Amino acid sequence: MTDVYQQLNEASFCPTMTFFGLTHIKSDAETAHFTVTFPQAALNPMGYVQGGMISAALDDATSIAMIKGYDRKKAPLSTNLHILFHRPMPEGLGHIEVKIINLGRKSATSEGRLFDANHKLVATLLHSAQPVDTGQ
Repeated sequence: MTDVYQQLNEASFCPTMTFFGLTHIKSDAETAHFTVTFPQAALNPMGYVQGGMISAALDDATSIAMIKGYDRKKAPLSTNLHILFHRPMPEGLGHIEVKIINLGRKSATSEGRLFDANHKLVATLLHSAQPVDTGQ
């Protein structure tokens, strides 16, 4: 079976991840690192990335990290996405860091942080989910 992050990087995991150009860069003991590219279609009338697009990209990154953490046997059915916006995100390249807080039998929690191209914190997402069996 193809590794979750390899499948992501081949742009064959899901359409939203492909839309955002979400790419896994590396993982260490506690953090998964991704790049994301926000296209012009993600911009709001002020010329910055629309908040819902930021939320969707962080949702995708935290979700795939949880799927990886469960070895594809479970996937997150989101129960809460709590997002804090710290500054506007311009069009283009961003960096996401994901930390798994808990991968339990009945609940899963992760934190995703989006940084702009200058490594300034743009948004923080706390993702809570109910793990569901994937049949794999």
